[in-house]
Amino acid sequence: MAFEAVLDYLVEQGWVPKRSRQRLDSTHVRGLLSAMSRLECVRETLRLFLEDVEAAGFLPETWAAYWNRYVETKPDQRLKAPVLEALFAQAGQDMLVIQKETAGNDALVKRPSFALLQRVFLENYTPDPQGNAQKTRAQPTGAVHNPHEPEAQWSSKSTTKDKTWVGYKVQVCETVQEQPRAAGEPTANFLTSMVTQNAPASDKAGMAEVLAEQQGLGLSAPCVLYVDGAYVSTAALDEAREQGRELRGPAPASPDRGKVFTVEAFDVQVEQRHAICPGAQRSSNCSRLESQSTGQVDFRIEWSQRVCSDCPLRRQCVSEGQNHRTLVVGSLHSLLQGRRREMKTDAFKKEMHRRNGIEGTQSELVRGYGLRQARYRGQAKVRLQNYLIGAACNIRRLFRRLTWLATQACGGGAVDLPTPAS
Repeated sequence: MAFEAVLDYLVEQGWVPKRSRQRLDSTHVRGLLSAMSRLECVRETLRLFLEDVEAAGFLPETWAAYWNRYVETKPDQRLKAPVLEALFAQAGQDMLVIQKETAGNDALVKRPSFALLQRVFLENYTPDPQGNAQKTRAQPTGAVHNPHEPEAQWSSKSTTKDKTWVGYKVQVCETVQEQPRAAGEPTANFLTSMVTQNAPASDKAGMAEVLAEQQGLGLSAPCVLYVDGAYVSTAALDEAREQGRELRGPAPASPDRGKVFTVEAFDVQVEQRHAICPGAQRSSNCSRLESQSTGQVDFRIEWSQRVCSDCPLRRQCVSEGQNHRTLVVGSLHSLLQGRRREMKTDAFKKEMHRRNGIEGTQSELVRGYGLRQARYRGQAKVRLQNYLIGAACNIRRLFRRLTWLATQACGGGAVDLPTPAS
């Protein structure tokens, strides 16, 4: 693999330490497909199935009406909504009948086009007790939006309501240069991972894949990994601590309670099973809660009604309908609390500037190498494309760095690079 070969060279030549400071962030990749409505997707799925069956010589004569409806005919999308809804309902009913008629016919049931038809049906319809196909209110996460590229999935960026796409997600990780660069100095940072995910996949899962991939490439886990809040959780902080590395990023904020103090206003000492409220009152009770299904352990910390009733901060602390304040925190809450407090310091804010450089790298990959748009269909090919982009970026960065170093060695003058033999 080109990316692995280039990275191996960078490690061998000392450009990338086996254990280093790194930064990580994800960005989206649009799939190679056209936008389709649910009606277009369902009809196109039927068309592809019928053409596949016909090409294999298995098209029943009784399906002539389906062929005429979905292969020979294409509805005008400018039709009024009730007509389009009727066409959508008819397509669902036809899908349902086709599945019933093909039951037991291995020549049809085992075809990939039939499996795709079944999947699209289940993502858009549900059979009612009378045996009719009813339209679902919405498609589930990971639904097919274009049958020509069924692996591309819809997702959105939670912090930006208008950023939605159908395609994939890629985790980009690079080394972080310790010393600030001089004016005109090219970067000495190199990409260490290009992990391609399903679009709706979480960044926390992506971070685990990045660390696993780096281990497979012979790299040690980063001594420090700079990330944004999407990667940080109590479990992730605890895992990093156990493995002797640092996960540096902002912790998620506690849920907003309106005018009521959030947990961040309390000094929680979960190991000692007590907390101090904003009114400087110590908690009265602490109970251990364990989920039987997951085994997760939480602690419910409470203040007595007597303490809360006389407190001048009661209206800011106790919700309406409650007579005293309670908190429920996890067993690792001290890690979360410590990070939230650290986030308020100038040192932490300055340190996070090191993470921001990954956004410039993503812009370089998008604008200079076309990372934003897939050139191929299927996750395997998109993954290969992303690896090739990462390899090309590392090669260009290396040559820029070598040219700059040679220039510096010559006192800042121009460097005559050798001309390849013709």
